[in-house]
Amino acid sequence: MEVEIFTHRNCTECNLLVEYLEEKGLLGKVKLVDTETQPFLALERGVISTPSIFVDGKLVYAGKVDLEEFEEILKGKGVARTYNREELVTRLMEGIVDSFAATAWLYVNRDFDSFLSQRDFVMAVTGLALSENPEEGFNYLRNVLVKDRERILQEWEPRMFRNISSNFVREIYWLYGKKVPREELFSRYTLEIFAHWLMVRGGAVGRVGLRIHPLSEVDTMTRIAKVYGYVMENYDSLWDKVEKEQKSLKGIHAVGKP
Repeated sequence: MEVEIFTHRNCTECNLLVEYLEEKGLLGKVKLVDTETQPFLALERGVISTPSIFVDGKLVYAGKVDLEEFEEILKGKGVARTYNREELVTRLMEGIVDSFAATAWLYVNRDFDSFLSQRDFVMAVTGLALSENPEEGFNYLRNVLVKDRERILQEWEPRMFRNISSNFVREIYWLYGKKVPREELFSRYTLEIFAHWLMVRGGAVGRVGLRIHPLSEVDTMTRIAKVYGYVMENYDSLWDKVEKEQKSLKGIHAVGKP
């Protein structure tokens, strides 16, 4: 059995997973792939969120991992999940808002039907990849998403806002290493620049390429302006959260170093 785990050094879930495998003496049973140093391999495999775990080439986890269940898989024990239809939409949306690329793409495009072409990701985050009757669950999910698209997107919009805005501020943190004054930041990063950033970052979903939206497209820019306004309004609290998170990650990376 070949098990590959696609990770990123700034992924908290990845660090927790690796620590768990080390504690259980199972780290030697997996191959770790760093998406930062091997981005094209990650793109080729359709990795949308980390950690992404492939077992014999099949994506079985994306984002959040059931550690005890994964341990059973590594020990060679069979795993067959049952699923509740009513939970499938929630599981999918949890998986989407756990991934910046997926969130950015879906928020800008509002197109579940096209998003479902990322079938491996959908099956992994919903748990259908390990279920006994995945096709029935997938078809049910597709029907619900197409029928109730607007309601679902509206319900999850606050989580999407938090994901997108946190990632914008996180990239500012990585780029400058210190807090940029609000007025200076938003004079540098106008709505138009923010829109380009969001669409390009969302283009990381899948292997088809970017879906371009002209900045003159009113509906799209209206949606993006709402997120931009959220970032401006919450910049200070977002910065504090990101700074605390990044310092915590540095502490994790420092553990075990000689």
